[in-house]
Amino acid sequence: MIDDPKIEPLREWNRLARENTENAIVSSMFEAASKASEPIETFATWLLVGTAAVASFLITNADKLLPLVKQSGFITCGAFLCFSCVLGLLSKMYALRCKIGIDTGVAVRKTFLEHLAKYEEEEKKIKEGAAFWGINLQPGVRLERILTEFYAPLPKWAVWLAERQLKKNAGNPQVSYLPLIKNLNTQGILAFLQALSFLGFLITGFIFAVI
Repeated sequence: MIDDPKIEPLREWNRLARENTENAIVSSMFEAASKASEPIETFATWLLVGTAAVASFLITNADKLLPLVKQSGFITCGAFLCFSCVLGLLSKMYALRCKIGIDTGVAVRKTFLEHLAKYEEEEKKIKEGAAFWGINLQPGVRLERILTEFYAPLPKWAVWLAERQLKKNAGNPQVSYLPLIKNLNTQGILAFLQALSFLGFLITGFIFAVI
């Protein structure tokens, strides 16, 4: 009874249903993780504004600070501040990429599900008509044509990157989330280094002020 071929479709149905549910749960976890981008961006922005204000203060009061921290200390502190600003700008750039990815993903999923629901209704009628006339049709959405039409107006380098990403992660149901999570990781690392650079400025300033 266990090896009965009649229950093989049921086994396959069970496998697909379980796999689809697992993939949906993983996708929801990725979506939840992507929400961390906004508070990281807020922190990076706050720190970037503070760093710029401190740098402006150092520049306008250089003549008063040079006797206190010496030229080498002033240059070192300025280097830490500049490095912190650069990291902050890079972090905000990746935050923007994350936001674009999140908003685009939400819009695509919404419209995709709407169009898919309409097509499933039409497909059901088409199958009924084909069964009535005794003909064999091949319904279903043609992914190749969708990608071809989508790639048509894009520059060649963008098409190359998209195709490379698809080939590299072929068979991975979470392929659309991978760039988003990578951007989020990079954003977090840059924000962390930005904070460390600002902390390095503070430590360096105190050290040169007392020696």
